[in-house]
Amino acid sequence: MEAMPGIIDGRDWLANRRRFLQEQLAKDPTAEQRAAIEAELADLDQELTTSRRHRRRWSFWGARPPI
Repeated sequence: MEAMPGIIDGRDWLANRRRFLQEQLAKDPTAEQRAAIEAELADLDQELTTSRRHRRRWSFWGARPPI
C-alpha cells in the first residue's frame, strides 16, 4: 500500500514511538522519567497486541479491515 500525505499508519507510528522510548531508556533517565517511559511502553505494547487481534478478526470473518 502506497503512503498518502497526511495519512498516519497507526501501527507504524506505534512501532516508531516504541523504538524512541526504548532509546530514551538506554540514556539512563531519572527514576521518575523511567517510570513514565515504562508505563507508556506497557500501554504501547497493549495497543500493538490489540490492533493485531482486530486485524486477525477482520481477516477471519472475511470482511475488509477498516483503513
